[in-house]
Amino acid sequence: MPFSKAPSKPGASVPRLMHQPKRASVRFLRQVGKLVPESQRSTSQDARMPSAPPHNPTVFVVDDDDAVRESLAALLRVRGFEVLAFSAPGAFQRYYRPHMPGCLLLDVCLPRQTGLELYEHLLREGKTLPVIFLTAHADVATAVAAMKTGAIEFLQKPCEPEALVASVRKALCVDAERRAHEQRVAAVASRIAKLTRSQRETLELIRSGETNKSIAARLGVSERAVEMRRSTIMRRLQVHSVAELFELVATHRLLAGQAPRLNGSQMPRHLP
Repeated sequence: MPFSKAPSKPGASVPRLMHQPKRASVRFLRQVGKLVPESQRSTSQDARMPSAPPHNPTVFVVDDDDAVRESLAALLRVRGFEVLAFSAPGAFQRYYRPHMPGCLLLDVCLPRQTGLELYEHLLREGKTLPVIFLTAHADVATAVAAMKTGAIEFLQKPCEPEALVASVRKALCVDAERRAHEQRVAAVASRIAKLTRSQRETLELIRSGETNKSIAARLGVSERAVEMRRSTIMRRLQVHSVAELFELVATHRLLAGQAPRLNGSQMPRHLP
């Protein structure tokens, strides 16, 4: 969704709306300043950039306002979160990989590319990182568009630090649940992938309730061959009974078709 940007020429008239982000940033900085000592705030966005990709859940902060970005990072670090901060969407896009767990704290109004455009681009690349949008000037249309992308939350600056921390905790939980779900799907799928084509055909007939005799007739093999296939199927799928076999196949189909939602049923808050 396009957003208006401040004029680049000095002295050009700026709509009142575009003055609000600065005032909102000042108020937010004052709030954070009460919680985070100045000595704990870094002025360099690369000061904490690790040489190796993070393995622990990380809050990725993308905001072009240096003071706000570093204050957000400092606040979250004080609360025990691992944080990486970026001043531009491109820097984050180049760094982030889908295997990195965490969530994204994303400013809506960024230069050259809006936060919404960045997140839509990430989704097209298959990077389904839970996102919390931050904006200094909210409107209903923007909030609705953000939530439709799967956003966890849409917060207006200056937001209460406790509300921000609560949203981050929720986003990290959502990401952990999604990754656990994907691991379960992958684990079952890897077992099923070990079956040959003929074994999969036999498995489908077993699942549909066919007897060994009817399966043998349909496949043109002996009942002994069907029994051997059944034994091999159960061994490769690591089950010990037909009941376990049915449960495994049903679970695979259920998990593959019911990935958890990114945002649950949260409604936008802090709208004007």
